[in-house]
Amino acid sequence: MKKTAVIVISAQGLPVAQRIRKEWPDCEIYAKQGAGEGVNEWVSLDETVKELFFASEALIFIGAMGICVRVIAPYIRDKHTDPAVINIDSTGRFVVSVLSGHIGGANERTLQLARILGAQPVVTTQSDATGLWALDVLPAKYHWQVSTDADNFNEPLTLFVNRKKTALLLECKDEGTAYLERTKPAFVDVFYRFADIDLSQYKLLIGVTPFVHPPISVPSIWYRPPVLHLGVG
Repeated sequence: MKKTAVIVISAQGLPVAQRIRKEWPDCEIYAKQGAGEGVNEWVSLDETVKELFFASEALIFIGAMGICVRVIAPYIRDKHTDPAVINIDSTGRFVVSVLSGHIGGANERTLQLARILGAQPVVTTQSDATGLWALDVLPAKYHWQVSTDADNFNEPLTLFVNRKKTALLLECKDEGTAYLERTKPAFVDVFYRFADIDLSQYKLLIGVTPFVHPPISVPSIWYRPPVLHLGVG
């Protein structure tokens, strides 16, 4: 299992790290030599981050965010593989989601850490700032598979966060579809049959369905819920 690493850039941030570990006892603290018992000591911050970046599910830096950004920059690949990266100032006043906010879970961890420290969370991803669905998080949350007819996933995401007219097709019922119905934005219309949608009226289609439909003329995201169960015995 990958770990959560708390990287203390200066000694002033060590009390903040200790407060985090009190609530998250499985996390590991990394600090400069001489930091004391129960702390992994590092000599080179660059070498430590190089090792931890690919071995951790989350990196929590305590110190200046400029240092955090510079030391992780050489290792950033994409949002599907990068760990969550969070930065906290050395006094524990601000908790900032830096990298992999949605898929990596940095946004959720930022909110949790802010509650632990009594700090101000800073989350800048547009869907979170506007209260819209985080479309790239839904598959993991509700155990759906996902595909898109667009050239890349960013195209439909951009249409959605810019509040373009969207058709939502729900051809099954589960916890996820109930959430979508309950929290539907005003620019989204819900349909329960593909044949009822006039695609000329929409810029985007989001479908939660086990059925495969013909190619369509607008960008689309298809979520495939698990509807078949196989047993042996």
